[in-house]
Amino acid sequence: MRRLTALVLISVMAAAGPALAQHGHGATERSAAMNRTWSEEVASVAETAARFESPEREVIALRPAIVASLDLRPGMVVADVGAGTGAYLKPLAEAVGADGHVYAVDISAPFAAYMRDRVEREGLGNVSVVLSRVDSSTLPPNAVDAILVVNTFHHFEAPEAMLAHFKAALKPGGQLVIVDFDLAHGHAGHQEVVALDRAGHVGLIQAHGFDLVEDVEIDGMRENFVLRFVRR
Repeated sequence: MRRLTALVLISVMAAAGPALAQHGHGATERSAAMNRTWSEEVASVAETAARFESPEREVIALRPAIVASLDLRPGMVVADVGAGTGAYLKPLAEAVGADGHVYAVDISAPFAAYMRDRVEREGLGNVSVVLSRVDSSTLPPNAVDAILVVNTFHHFEAPEAMLAHFKAALKPGGQLVIVDFDLAHGHAGHQEVVALDRAGHVGLIQAHGFDLVEDVEIDGMRENFVLRFVRR
């Protein structure tokens, strides 16, 4: 079920300022430490992939609905930023078809190597793997119709710089879909790694050239939110 709820959007925007003041949005020691861990040698990427892609994770169990929220069509170009081990590559590749393209973007060289093997193994000829930086998605300018960021925005050490690169990479009217942990549910573990609540995400992203167009409701989603923005 998807619904644009005016009341939700108004309340989110009203709370955006206080949330930013409360939580801040710069680089954190924790996000930097996590990024260093993923950027260095990972003991077993296959074991990490099994953990990342467990069907017990909400973003895996609800993957079809999350991909559907992008309204992708054949021939489009989409980027999965923070693609990790590539859990979303096949459904994204199928959504844009042979005439479309998928950029699988991640900061981790071990994950990028794993995804390249996966692309070959699964015959995903319309997928390119891109190694990014902490301050840039390294996507080509004005080349992408949609960017998907799943449980990764809280890892960004330089979110303002990343948002600037997202805006540059997106075509006019291109969309940015953010999926991240919803602190409103009070999961202590998430509060340790996530600096911004839902309103904070909205305030920060809208301040950097995007407009919120939909707070996507997905049946069964409990731990995360899905926010769809359009490049201004």
